[in-house]
Amino acid sequence: MRLIKNTNVNFVGNFKLWATISASLVLIGWILFLFKGLNYGVDFAGGTEIQLEVNGIDTTQLRNTLKDFGKIEIQKFEGKNNEFLVRMKNISVANTKQVNSFIDAVKNNFKNVKILKTHFDSQVGDRIELWLSQSVDKTKLEQLSKKHNLPVTGTIEYSRVGERHIYKIMLQGLTDKIMTTVKTKLDKNAKLMRVELVGPKVGKRLRVDAFEAIIYSLIAILIYIAFRFNYQFAPGAVIALIHDVSITVGVFSLFSIPFDLTIVAALLTIVGYSLNDTIVVYDRIRENFNNEKKGKTLADRINKSINETLSRTLLTSLTTLIVLVILLIFGGGIIRGFAFAMTFGVIVGTYSSVFIASPVTILIDNYIKSKKATTT
Repeated sequence: MRLIKNTNVNFVGNFKLWATISASLVLIGWILFLFKGLNYGVDFAGGTEIQLEVNGIDTTQLRNTLKDFGKIEIQKFEGKNNEFLVRMKNISVANTKQVNSFIDAVKNNFKNVKILKTHFDSQVGDRIELWLSQSVDKTKLEQLSKKHNLPVTGTIEYSRVGERHIYKIMLQGLTDKIMTTVKTKLDKNAKLMRVELVGPKVGKRLRVDAFEAIIYSLIAILIYIAFRFNYQFAPGAVIALIHDVSITVGVFSLFSIPFDLTIVAALLTIVGYSLNDTIVVYDRIRENFNNEKKGKTLADRINKSINETLSRTLLTSLTTLIVLVILLIFGGGIIRGFAFAMTFGVIVGTYSSVFIASPVTILIDNYIKSKKATTT
């Protein structure tokens, strides 16, 4: 059953208009990405993601309770009023600035002591190590740590290795600090369901890997289309995919929507979905490519091919969108970013398959003919 019968829309005839609009949107997307950037989530920027179970509170109360931890995002699990997902850029209670200030204070208060080595890993944040040339008063070290608001737990550990006097100042973990804060300020017992920590270096590496995955997928598709059809079809498919990803990323940058690994998964899914649509149209174009009954010119045959597959294209897109819109509305905060990326991507992908990928084939054909004409 066809949704639309006997259409005769001149898709190719308005290619310059659609190409101008698309090129403008892609350019805006790249400008936003390069100059405004993306609102990277914990996966890419580094940070902590904690799932808590706390009875008898709402997200506003929890946000006010944890406001001293800096910028945080709190989402309630759909259908579970007592479970919360807390995301923050911090991965330790103490930060590098605090620690450096403390070390400077140690230098000023123990001027006759040489600091041989210091160690503080902001990606772990569980301790500060001081390697000194001679022993110092531990009580004074404890006082300095309190003065600089370091979350010290217990007493300072001391050991000696040869001429090195090593002091380990153990710090409270971020998760433990959050649990303690909820207990102290709200008088509620928080149950830790899950915790994930991503350091800044790991986040940066994941970011690079994610964008490489998208680029490699586009290269693989270029090769696949060239073999599956011919090199005349491949550029249009890849241009359409770059178009879809660029505009979607631009929208995420414009509205500062959190960008994490689930969004990368959505982008790769969009690439696959859009390619599937494009291949269906390309199959029909290949069938009609040299069939003069379908049109006198290549443009006429491509128009005919797009119109013949239009019903299938719209039916596929509409049924997919129904599911995605339901996920977007009822899926909850955890999956909302993925659902939004997919919803927007399906719309853009359907548009590019019809208005961008197929007409580009004509440009490639004209280019090949002009090259042949100049060589003969």
